[in-house]
Amino acid sequence: MITSLFLRHFKIYKGITFVPISEGCGFSSLIGENGVGKSSVLEALDFAINKKNNSEWPINNEAKNEGGLSGANIPFIAPIFLIKKDFLRKSKKDDLENYEKAILLSNFLWNTKIKTKSSSLDEFYTHRDELKKNFSQEEYVLLIVGKKYNEGGIFFGSYHNYIDFVLENPLIKPTEEEIQKYFKGFFEYVISHYSYIYIPVETDVHTYTKLETQDMQKLMDKNIQSEIESAIKPVTLKQINKDLDNFVKEIESVLEIYEYKGHFKNSLTMPDLVSKIIEAYFSIKVLNKKSEKDGKRIPVSELSSGEKRKALIDVAYSFLLKNKDRDSNIILGIDEPEASLHMSACYNQFEKLINLGKHNHQIIVSTHWYGYLPIVTNGSATSIKKNTKNDITIDYFNLYNYRETITQSRKQIKGILPIDYSIKSYNDLVQSIVFSIIQEVPYNWIICEGLSEKIYFEEIFKNEILNNNLRILPLGSYKEVKKVYSYLLSPIKDPDYVVKGKVICLIDTDNESIDIECQKIKNLYFLRLLNTEKDGSTLVDVDSNFKSPPTEIEDCLHPIIYFQALLEFSEDYPNLKSILLKNETDAKARNSYEFIDLRDSERKTIKAFFDDNEGFNKIKFAKKYVELLKVDFFKNIDCLNWTENIKKKITQS
Repeated sequence: MITSLFLRHFKIYKGITFVPISEGCGFSSLIGENGVGKSSVLEALDFAINKKNNSEWPINNEAKNEGGLSGANIPFIAPIFLIKKDFLRKSKKDDLENYEKAILLSNFLWNTKIKTKSSSLDEFYTHRDELKKNFSQEEYVLLIVGKKYNEGGIFFGSYHNYIDFVLENPLIKPTEEEIQKYFKGFFEYVISHYSYIYIPVETDVHTYTKLETQDMQKLMDKNIQSEIESAIKPVTLKQINKDLDNFVKEIESVLEIYEYKGHFKNSLTMPDLVSKIIEAYFSIKVLNKKSEKDGKRIPVSELSSGEKRKALIDVAYSFLLKNKDRDSNIILGIDEPEASLHMSACYNQFEKLINLGKHNHQIIVSTHWYGYLPIVTNGSATSIKKNTKNDITIDYFNLYNYRETITQSRKQIKGILPIDYSIKSYNDLVQSIVFSIIQEVPYNWIICEGLSEKIYFEEIFKNEILNNNLRILPLGSYKEVKKVYSYLLSPIKDPDYVVKGKVICLIDTDNESIDIECQKIKNLYFLRLLNTEKDGSTLVDVDSNFKSPPTEIEDCLHPIIYFQALLEFSEDYPNLKSILLKNETDAKARNSYEFIDLRDSERKTIKAFFDDNEGFNKIKFAKKYVELLKVDFFKNIDCLNWTENIKKKITQS
């Protein structure tokens, strides 16, 4: 994946600029006002990686007017890749040689401390230190592969003159000719492991989605020409030429003293046939959208601007999610995915892109819709700002650290999003939710604390997701759920809105007190999960006087499936195994909390298991529980009362 980028004199960026993009997460975003250079970053990657059809680079006007765009001041674009060593090809001789060069370059880049006048290298070292926390030099290569303006070959940005392993004697500085000779084909080798697709905001969906276009072939991971060639057997081509030759000879026999001859050749070649098939077969096919109501087809060219934008994402999402066995991984750069979309559709648009980032693809978006910020559990935001002097400042935020994690704790935070972004992110998200619940066919929402809840709920409420437009939104902590609830109160209470969808804010019962008044509003609920002696696991209003015992979702699951799921982890946790095997179970238990009669110390041991691995055991356990829930043996097991209660709230008029 691309972790960062060095730029010089490209569009708005004058001088050398370092742009951090990712610390290893699949979803990255570029945020900021219009004109600060968000799209320029995506476009620069297109110029460097795809060579932009050899188009002229858009050079910074101020730098151009000052002259001297050559030599040490030449514009360049230099992306930095983080690649797992096992992913690099090394079966062929050339590949193996390039692989060995990649190891040498990576060792240099992982460890160099070279300083220059520009602060960009210091910014890179800070970003590199964060990468080192999660990626080892033994398993991953860090590579810089760039291009200079109007020049071929490879360029290593500010490091270009410091590469010291080109010659056997490191004390001798290699010449430019020696560098280019040593690294001949290396740029192409590295880039060939990825396909970069850039979708500008003005993209024509009708043209873009035609099957024969280069980007569509990247998405499909198929080359139409090779597919046609494999469909046409050589014997077929030979027979066509033979029959046509006979036909021409018959004509010539009538003409007596005249004959037909080609200027350069007399027979059809495979490329001739392929080009004509593409022209005659693929060029006439256009993407159509099928209506869900009556099945009618509408050409994408006739869709509204928002629907066209949505179609682009839908096509990319479908190909990338379903086609996992690819020759190269996709890096998808999208300008303003939310452009022309109704606010109610923004959440779904970003949910798809965030999901793609979890499936070995890298998604980089520029955006003005900040509603995605509170919902990203694994991603980043690069904030780009321009001051009154037109100086650009760039701040990087790991969105996993931006909000409280599912373990209700914070790691060391490198930076907190500016207050204007923080406020706007929740405003955008809440607007999206509000618009979605007043539609003719409304959405319904469960807003919960953690990712583990989302995993449970997506299986438990799968029918409601399919039939009632239910969306599960984890926010990381009860404080975040409370914040969204507070933001939703005013618009949902507004009599001008006819609210048709339901919003259920759901949290655990913790020892920590919750200072909030739960208002009785139709279609908006703020509930707590609570285990009681009378009802077992139940739902109470968030401000209910019943506040004990502390109850987490793991205490409210189906007892038998919960027990079986815990057993799956017991081999790695001997104390857990001892508790499960020595204590009797209660066949009449109404929930997982009641299933085993435990001492306080034993409950603490089980809680320690869920909190282990920085809380990710909760997620691993949730996945195992859901996996068991799908087993035929458990399919007809009694439903939980509290989940049935939620289903009723969602489906009732």
